[in-house]
Amino acid sequence: MPLDKIQDVEKYIQTHKSLILHIKGNPVACVVEEMFENESKYELLEKKSEVKASLSGFLNKHEEIGLLMGFKLRIQVSGQIFEYTSYPTDEFIDTVIFNEKIFLIDEKMNQIISFKILTDQFVKTKSELDKFKKLLSK
Repeated sequence: MPLDKIQDVEKYIQTHKSLILHIKGNPVACVVEEMFENESKYELLEKKSEVKASLSGFLNKHEEIGLLMGFKLRIQVSGQIFEYTSYPTDEFIDTVIFNEKIFLIDEKMNQIISFKILTDQFVKTKSELDKFKKLLSK
């Protein structure tokens, strides 16, 4: 999202931390829900298709740090919407691009739910990413 389109800055304040866990040596992109009070809503769902999620990235400008890339994860469970805003590391972004998955975990590192990111906007292969990085560095 272009910076000049951001009107309500409050919508882009970080609400959750994002981190990388390594499972069997492979990086996994995770968003931490520190006080997850609605876990039972996920566990009670018989039809997992009732859970919908979207991920949208944005740029935000900090006076001292400069441009920051963040994302907003929106999850809809039976009509109720949960939002998670975070400013991830480069490793997190790379992991999402390559694995096309995000995991929501609690503060004890237990998995709550995971999401497959279905989009053709992500770079799919390492060679394409390298070509893209070369273009940016020119």
